[in-house]
Amino acid sequence: MSKVDLLIDQFKEMANCTKCKRFSEKKTETDGCDGLINIFQNEQFALNIPSIWTDWINRSDSKLMIVGQDWGPYIDMERLHNKYFESIVEKDDRKKAWSEIVNEPESMTKKLMTEFIVQSAKEKGIIVDETILDSFFVTNAVLCARKGTNYRGNNNFKPKFCTENCADKLKKEIEIIKPLVIITLGYWPFYSIGKSYGIPVYKTLGENLVRYSSNINNIINISKDNAPTYVLPVYHPTAQIKKNDQISYYCLMWELLLTHYEKSVLLEQIHSYKDYRGKMDL
Repeated sequence: MSKVDLLIDQFKEMANCTKCKRFSEKKTETDGCDGLINIFQNEQFALNIPSIWTDWINRSDSKLMIVGQDWGPYIDMERLHNKYFESIVEKDDRKKAWSEIVNEPESMTKKLMTEFIVQSAKEKGIIVDETILDSFFVTNAVLCARKGTNYRGNNNFKPKFCTENCADKLKKEIEIIKPLVIITLGYWPFYSIGKSYGIPVYKTLGENLVRYSSNINNIINISKDNAPTYVLPVYHPTAQIKKNDQISYYCLMWELLLTHYEKSVLLEQIHSYKDYRGKMDL
């Protein structure tokens, strides 16, 4: 089976998950109960949210992966989903509409993450632009969506509870994509992978960065076979950290890549974006 087929099968399995449907017995007039919304219960919806965080199908051949914490509010997914279909007048418009919305600035997280990747490449003598983000499979440690309208903090969200509930889903994604390097943004994405692969996880992100991201020799390989998968924890792009310090972690990614590919062919080797959605008539 292709990676696309395996992802689709995984999404179908995830449609049955109810682990985060309820955080407590709390009930409200509007929501019925607190908890997350499982977007995979509606396959047509889940596969048609144009964002780097949900552009899974076209990025399934990626050698690089980025894992964030969680998407945020369902209402924003719904807005992008509707915008996509409103942009389609004829069938041939789909690819263009998808690309244009996916490549919108979208958020400060995306803007800064792209800047750090581009600047770190430059420091290693590699010239890329913002399209380098097309070479990454971008996902989250928690794949369901929040209720409400707030991205910030723990609003309508329980980080440890939700991360642990979704850890097996992220692990399955990793096993399907088989990336060479995984960048985890912030504490909980690294916590998820650490717990799944038996990596000791320390109480603070700073402690984990000292242990696993201080130099290229400390970066852990979670693969059990001859094809390595390195996990590189970094600060969240919007964390109050000096820009040069942020960039230094992304430099480690390029150093790792240069141990596997000659600089002259590196970008060609990691370029992996394909229009699989078109082949699926999405």
